[in-house]
Amino acid sequence: MSKDSEKGKVLNFDHLTFWVANAKTASSYFITRFGFEPFAVRPSSEERPIVSYAVKLNQITIVFESPAAEEGDISKDLAAHGDFVKDVAFAVADLDAIVVRATKEGADIVKDVTEESDKDGVIRYAVLRTYGDNTHTLIDRSQYSGILFPGYEEVENDPLNKLLPPTKLSFVDHVEGNMADGTLEDSVSWYEKNLNMHRFWCVDYSHDLVPYSCINSASVINQTETVLLSLNEAAKGLRPTSKASEFVKALGTSGVEHVALYTDDIVSTMRSLKARGADVISWPPTYYELIKEKLKDSPVNVAETIEELKEQDILIDFDERGYMLQAFTKHLQVRPTLFIEIIQRRNHRGFGAMNYKWVFEAIERLESNKDN
Repeated sequence: MSKDSEKGKVLNFDHLTFWVANAKTASSYFITRFGFEPFAVRPSSEERPIVSYAVKLNQITIVFESPAAEEGDISKDLAAHGDFVKDVAFAVADLDAIVVRATKEGADIVKDVTEESDKDGVIRYAVLRTYGDNTHTLIDRSQYSGILFPGYEEVENDPLNKLLPPTKLSFVDHVEGNMADGTLEDSVSWYEKNLNMHRFWCVDYSHDLVPYSCINSASVINQTETVLLSLNEAAKGLRPTSKASEFVKALGTSGVEHVALYTDDIVSTMRSLKARGADVISWPPTYYELIKEKLKDSPVNVAETIEELKEQDILIDFDERGYMLQAFTKHLQVRPTLFIEIIQRRNHRGFGAMNYKWVFEAIERLESNKDN
């Protein structure tokens, strides 16, 4: 690899941008249900008829954008997809080198290197198109000390957060996308060529779980392993359809299926989310019976009790080295597309793939119990 091709690196997740019909109410949902704090607002203008509401919790920043006029890209995409994750923004080093490299590789450069400034300095960014109608904004904040971008105004916290329990969500663990059939490998290659990322091997890929998951999966990660992206496409399995193909049909294209938010205390976090009225997925009691049996033969030491996991609808995946805990919200919008995953890791870098099999087995056991 030449020195030029090594220049430019993705450093971390910067923020996520959701395109929604009503940014004010969508941002309020994340504040009340997930414990985010109001962060900043950018009002619409004649030159930019878009309203932006940003919320923040620890290292997680989400921007909700809505059109203030009938025409424009947001209105067109909302009609096609409904509310969805439009952009996953990355903080980068050597922005110019990344854009030069991506241009040479034939990437669709939606916006070339652009500078915006205000009293807090200069921010530089560029926008690349990735799968479906999604984009990645690449941001250089090294000369900027302001909030998000010029034009944003800080806002006060919501009084509800003083009354409701904190959720302890700390950063974006990974973003997972579902691809149109036959495009998975092309998407992996796109990240390798354009963003200097590499294929990430995780413990999940040592199991043949396609019959249960109905998906083929691959992942890419940046050089310092702080940005993890998981990608899926449909595969033939035990169900008549795949969750990947169902997602693509509902959204109308490839897109972000879920965002995984990390916590160091998932039991407390899930308790708080439920107290806030977050709509979470529950699991059959037979799943926890199954897990209890499987953990008996495992050397891994799980700090949380099975009863705690059951009460808070938390799934567990583990091997001899460690374990991970995960829980899921139901879909956040009218179309069955985006949801949120809550995740905690203890020396385990998988995505919970074994749970496809174990939940399948638990449902079979539940049905068997009903028949007896």
